[in-house]
This record gives sequence, structure tokens and C-alpha cells, in this order.
Amino acid sequence: MTVKFSIERGALLPALAAVNRAVEKRNTIPILGNVLLKPEDGALTITGTNLDIEVKSVTKQESIPDFAPFTVPSGLLHDAVHKLPDGSTVEFEGDGAHVNVKAGRSRFRLQVLPASDFPEMSADGFTHEFKLPGKTLAHVVATVGFAISTEETRYYLNGIHLHHDGTNLAAVATDGHRLALVKLDAPEGSKDMPGIIVPRRTVGLLQHFAKGDDDIKIQLSTGKIRLSLAEGTTITSRLIDGTFPDYQRVIPSGGDKSFVLDRTAVSNAIDRVATISTERGRAVKCTFTASELTLEVTNPDSGQSEDSVVVDEGSGEDISIGFNHRYCLDVLAATASKQIRFELSDPGAPAKVFPTDTVDVGEPPLFVIMPMRV
Repeated sequence: MTVKFSIERGALLPALAAVNRAVEKRNTIPILGNVLLKPEDGALTITGTNLDIEVKSVTKQESIPDFAPFTVPSGLLHDAVHKLPDGSTVEFEGDGAHVNVKAGRSRFRLQVLPASDFPEMSADGFTHEFKLPGKTLAHVVATVGFAISTEETRYYLNGIHLHHDGTNLAAVATDGHRLALVKLDAPEGSKDMPGIIVPRRTVGLLQHFAKGDDDIKIQLSTGKIRLSLAEGTTITSRLIDGTFPDYQRVIPSGGDKSFVLDRTAVSNAIDRVATISTERGRAVKCTFTASELTLEVTNPDSGQSEDSVVVDEGSGEDISIGFNHRYCLDVLAATASKQIRFELSDPGAPAKVFPTDTVDVGEPPLFVIMPMRV
């Protein structure tokens, strides 16, 4: 192995930071703790993987000479470069089991593992391709991501179900206790796409990378998704191999009681009354009338709390229903709408919740919260 090249810290660090997000901190397989560095078309490409997700980033600096690809510990290289002064030039040189990394008076000697041992994820025949603006994808992730299940036994709920519903591009997540649904105007190329489940870990990466007005190219197959970002970063991920349940069956219809309230006021009031709740007893009793929402929490060990919020617009009979306060707060935090509407039918039926504000893309999101006994 012969390595000799230099690159500006400002070009190297963002690529390392992006790729480092795919690398597990602890690995029983040493090569998975490393990143692969190799030249491609005059630029330096850096790749990291955990076998389920691969992140590849191309540095902005070109004119990188040819060298033999190599791998080094991801966290060590990132931390070393991060601690170097702004504006410094980072030099790599090596010809054996180590590579020397230096900048100014700083020197690091890192162990190398063979590039031939590094597992690169194949692009196995992507059948569909479409584009979404970064801010649109960010909106989807922020709105429905909180409802992804963490229960590993129901692995098919451990991600966001992305599919074409015949009219819109829909994204939905549920853990069986709450559901979040976003519908977008279907982009060209998405009509006949297979319904897929994007894993929670990949969704977490999108929370960091998806932003701005630049388009993100999305490529799909039945087993993988690839997202190509404008800044030269590509995320390739395996999909969850499972069937997402028919979520339409749990979305209630015919709620004859409707109450519109200030979202922030409701959120703050729920947070206040939940002060005395416990980890096991998270129920908040919600009594809706045409003019007021009364919130109550009773804890046999510590006491009782009560608060109320003005109802801006109410119709239908009064109703008392219990909800997990944490689920309510998550739903209310998933939208920036000034007002929120609760549609209810009876105390044992799910509640349909949605923002009243219009949205820039697609339809307003829809949330469902399952009731609790109180």
C-alpha cells in the first residue's frame, strides 16, 4: 500500500462527520469501525457502514492524486481532524500497516486495515427514482418519525412506511398507541413504487441530513433505498423486510364531536398537570365541552393536578376521555400549527387530531391517539 496526498481540513472534516454517523461506536468486527478512503475521479471519497446502512461522502476538494485505497478507525480520524486548527492542510502518507496523518506540528499514526476487507453495499437494481426537496423530506421525518415503534418484536413497525396510495405519496408511522400520517403531492416517478419501510436508524440520519431547498434523489428497490444529497453525500440503506399493517383501519371516521384549541396552550397545560404523574401512570383525563378543556391527573402516591384551556370552537356533546400524556405531547410537538383540532366519538374510541393551518406541500398531517382508561 502506497499513500501520499494532502487535503484542506475544511474539505475533509464535513465528509468525515457525515460518514462517521453510519459507523457503530462499538464493533465486534474491527473493519466496521473503520472508514474507507479512496480516490475517485480526482476527488477523495470516504465510506462508512454498519452493514445495514452505508454513508458515502465525496470531498469538495478535487485534484486528489491516485493512491491505494485504505481504511482507518473512523472515530479516531474524525476526532484528530476535528481538533486541528481551521485552515490547516492535512497530509496523509503511508506504505504499510500504518498511515501517518499530519498538519503543521501535529502528527498522528493510525493503524490500517486492508481496503479489500471493507464491505461495500451493492446497488442491486433500483427500479424507481424520484426527487423531493430536502425541506419536504425533513418535514416528513419531523412529523411522523416520533411515532416509530421501538418494540423489536414487531419489527415491521420499526420504521416509516413510504408508499403511493393511488393519489399521494404517503408516509406513516405507528407504534400501536399513536399514529402519524403525512400525504404529499406525488412526485414524478413515484406512482408505481413498491411500498417500503425505512428503518428507524436511517430515519435518524435523515433528521440530520435532510434540509434546504435542494432536491434529494431517492432511488428504490424492494430491498434498499438510496438517497443522494446535493452536498455529495449518499446514504444507502437496507429496508425492513416485512408487511406494514393496514393503517387505514385504525383511523377513526364519523367523529361527531369536534374541538379546536390553541396548540401551545394545550401542550403547556398537559405538561403542567403531568408533573405529578409516574412512569407507569401517565393517564391524563381530558373533559371537552363547547367552551373548555379540563385536564386532570390523579396519582395515588402524590396527589392530584388540574388545569384547563379555552376551547376556541366546539361542537357535539361533552366528553371525558383519557390519554397517555406523553403521546399527546409528542403529537402536539410534531406540528407548528397555531391551532389543533380533536375529533372524538366516544371514550373508548381513538381520537383523530390534526392541525387547522394550511401547509405548503400536500395535505395537513393527521394524527391518531389511542385512549386510556382513567
